[in-house]
Amino acid sequence: MEGLFGREPEIAAIESFLTAGEAGFAAVELVGEAGIGKTTVWQAGVRRAHELGLPVLSARPAVSEARLSFAGLTDLLVAVDPDVLGTLPAPQAEALDVALLRADASRPPGRRLVATALLSVLGNLASEGPVLVAVDDAQWLDPPSASALEFALRRLEDRPLRLLVSRRADASRLDFVGTRVRELELGPLSVAALQRIIGERLDVTFSRPTLVRLAHASRGNAFFALEIARLLTRGDVQPTAGPLPVPDDLRSLAADRISSLPAVTRHALLRAAALAHPHADTVDVRTLAPAEEVGLISIGTDGLIAFTHPLFASAVYASASASAKAAVHRDLASVVDDPEQRARHLALASTAPDETTARSLESAARAARARGAPDAAAELVELALQLAPAGSPSVTRLRQELADHLYLAGDFQRAADVLEELVANLPEGDPRARALLSLAEIDYWRDGESAAVRLTERALRDAADPLLRARALASIAMHGATSDLPRAAEAARASLEILAVHQNADPALVATALSARVRADLFLGDGLDREAAERALEIESPTPPAAVDARVPFKLGQWLRYVDDFAGARHYLELAERAALDEGDESSLANILLNRTLLECWSGNWTVAADLGDRTHELFQLTGISANASNVWRAYVDAHYGRLEAVRAAAHQAGVAREPIGRMLWERTLGLAELAAGDARAAAPHLSNAVDALAETGFREPAVWRLDGDAVEAALGAADFERAETLVAQFEAKAARSKIPWSLAVSARCRALLLAAGGEPERAEEQLERALVDHERCPMPFELARTLLAQGQILRRGRKKLQARAALEQAAALFERLGAAPWAARTRDEMRRTAVRSAPDDLTPTELRIAHLAATGLTNDAIAAEVFVTRKTVEANLGRAYRKLGIRSRAQLARALDALSIS
Repeated sequence: MEGLFGREPEIAAIESFLTAGEAGFAAVELVGEAGIGKTTVWQAGVRRAHELGLPVLSARPAVSEARLSFAGLTDLLVAVDPDVLGTLPAPQAEALDVALLRADASRPPGRRLVATALLSVLGNLASEGPVLVAVDDAQWLDPPSASALEFALRRLEDRPLRLLVSRRADASRLDFVGTRVRELELGPLSVAALQRIIGERLDVTFSRPTLVRLAHASRGNAFFALEIARLLTRGDVQPTAGPLPVPDDLRSLAADRISSLPAVTRHALLRAAALAHPHADTVDVRTLAPAEEVGLISIGTDGLIAFTHPLFASAVYASASASAKAAVHRDLASVVDDPEQRARHLALASTAPDETTARSLESAARAARARGAPDAAAELVELALQLAPAGSPSVTRLRQELADHLYLAGDFQRAADVLEELVANLPEGDPRARALLSLAEIDYWRDGESAAVRLTERALRDAADPLLRARALASIAMHGATSDLPRAAEAARASLEILAVHQNADPALVATALSARVRADLFLGDGLDREAAERALEIESPTPPAAVDARVPFKLGQWLRYVDDFAGARHYLELAERAALDEGDESSLANILLNRTLLECWSGNWTVAADLGDRTHELFQLTGISANASNVWRAYVDAHYGRLEAVRAAAHQAGVAREPIGRMLWERTLGLAELAAGDARAAAPHLSNAVDALAETGFREPAVWRLDGDAVEAALGAADFERAETLVAQFEAKAARSKIPWSLAVSARCRALLLAAGGEPERAEEQLERALVDHERCPMPFELARTLLAQGQILRRGRKKLQARAALEQAAALFERLGAAPWAARTRDEMRRTAVRSAPDDLTPTELRIAHLAATGLTNDAIAAEVFVTRKTVEANLGRAYRKLGIRSRAQLARALDALSIS
């Protein structure tokens, strides 16, 4: 990196930064005042990266681009190999094309879809080796591009990415730079360095005293020093007489230099300074020749016009009169093609409120939103509000749109402030109802389902438009399903009734209301209406919601898990996860992984579930959701393992949940952990609280949260037989209604435990046989093992030791495979109490052979033919075998023979 004077330490630091073998992310930020030489050092770093063969993504934003959506991103990606872009998933590729104005939007991309596309591009490039991302004058990077960079870089900290940034000292560090950055502050240049720079640029030399005065006057700033030197060479300032211009006079120095140019050149320079991308098509380059001759601008072979230093563009614009600037912007508004640029020029040309310009800004905001830049859209609407005439009916609409854009940009607090002001000032009616509905979506994330329902009920009371009322009812149905289930079901049906008579109803709203009705009915214990669920999927498919976890495929993944169709649930959840990854929808991804955590936990894949629980927790942290509360899902997996202390620590850290569902989740988890530890008395109050919290919401389907079996077992262990009887009776009634295998199997186990506690072991055994039949349709090995443990315990107490041992052997094997150490230990302890006698009750060879044949399903006649005995002999041998094995039916034979072979 030759040709740089006085910046040897900075150059050495950048060389080390680019060539270091660090595997992860690293960043260098060049900081200094305007004109100090940041860009020169930055350019040297970029050149060196090219020499080293590093892929380089660079952007040099200008002040005129600071508010143009994705201007910086366009520059960053211009040099990326099309083959790399061709590897992007279709949603990301489409979003990038729309953002970069290479295609029109079919619908607005998801909030993070453009950023996810950048993440994929950087990740693909970094998989091959180090990559340099370089941004000069970062303080002027447009917010949508800066937001996309922040999103991508935060998620690639383990990749060999290098970030080289420059910014002015009076500007704040942008978030995408992060905290793991080496800051290089560029200080004043020495007299010797300034001498070499002036000699190289201006081909002049000054005496040592003059150079010292020049260095003092410029404070070692190269740009200031060159401008002062130009004055000296022109004779405008005497080198030995009078004070030299000081840096505070920079603008006047540049303005003096510009003012010496012809008027037509100054006008052309003003057009160039006002444009985001000045070009020969929009500026008469013939009139710029004098400015090019004195080094103010350069004109590329492609017609692009660039100021040689950003300060020149600032000086040109600042030195022009207000009327001249307004006239230029008015003229440029009729020249530029981009609606966002046109609207901004119209706004800058306006000197008074103007409804037409406000409408242009509103239209540009919608275009920016369609490109995936809601933050830019919000800023455009704010400009529109400034130009909307007082009393204009558009003001309320603009404020609502401003709140919507802010919400989509993730600025929940500002969006809430705008909406709360609207709600406070608007009279009852549809506009206030719309504001309340938008505010409810924010309150759902801030304060939970109950707060959202309260606001939505207010919106319903205000709304007159039928379709707006249908939207409010659908919102109540969605948010109320975990806080007031009967009201949610009622609201879903009311919404569907309204939508049924409106042919112009939004299909997405119809699908939302229908899926809300399906969910409410399922939660109320009426089973899953698969036909209605499939219809909602079909209605939604042409225009699915932006959020993946609001779509029917994700909901089907949940619902099928509740009804024990784990294969179907896994299919839809994997589809949803793929969509969320492709679209960069991290908030939905957290919800999807949460459900995958539960699915794999219930399926017995606890190692996978634990990893998914950790990823869920990390994603909730990344998206700003309460980190402590989101750890309940990993704690639930730990409770299955029996890790009591880990569960207690997580619950203590989470604190008290505000919503009933939140309280239920933690109490259920603590109760299960105590049960695993063998302390039913400690588990009982937790599980009792969980049941009570769930009752507050109106939930009736036990298979959704699956805590009833634990609650019954804890009540029995605490000798609260009256409560256990009540819980079992309710459980059985609900199970009989929806007929979900888990509910049928576990309610039968609970009844068996209650009967055994009441001294009715034979009836208990019958219930356990029923439970085992239903377990065949419930793919939950942990629940099957618990039922087998209960069966082994009850059979042992009934002195049916051989059968007991068979059940306990199976239970122990399942618990050990799962990793449920406390449960396995308890089961092995039960087995030690089971001593199986070998004589005189051993089966004879004939009895054993006939029993094995019967266990395969052969009839008595077929066995007789196989063994060459009479049918009566077969019956006699089987009778003796049943008596010796302690069983009463052929259905029990296979399990008893398995136990016999083990013993």
